[in-house]
Amino acid sequence: MSEPKLGTKDQASSLSSALTSYYDEFADFNEDCAFLCDAFVCLTANHENLDQYSIQGFERNALWLKRRVNELKESLKKIRELASANTS
Repeated sequence: MSEPKLGTKDQASSLSSALTSYYDEFADFNEDCAFLCDAFVCLTANHENLDQYSIQGFERNALWLKRRVNELKESLKKIRELASANTS
């Protein structure tokens, strides 16, 4: 079943909404990254405090960062596709 064609105004509204949502997600992600970077700097500056829990925290957060970057990349890809459809 094919999707109904959107009018130009509907496409522009969809694109605007997608960009706004993406911006909000990216801003939240940026704040999380800044916090993690500060925490990592604190932990490494006091390397005697690096216990097994800290090391596991590094690993867990590194995996989260990689996953989140991929999610944001996919979201941006969808927005790009929406923009391409809007210009066609």
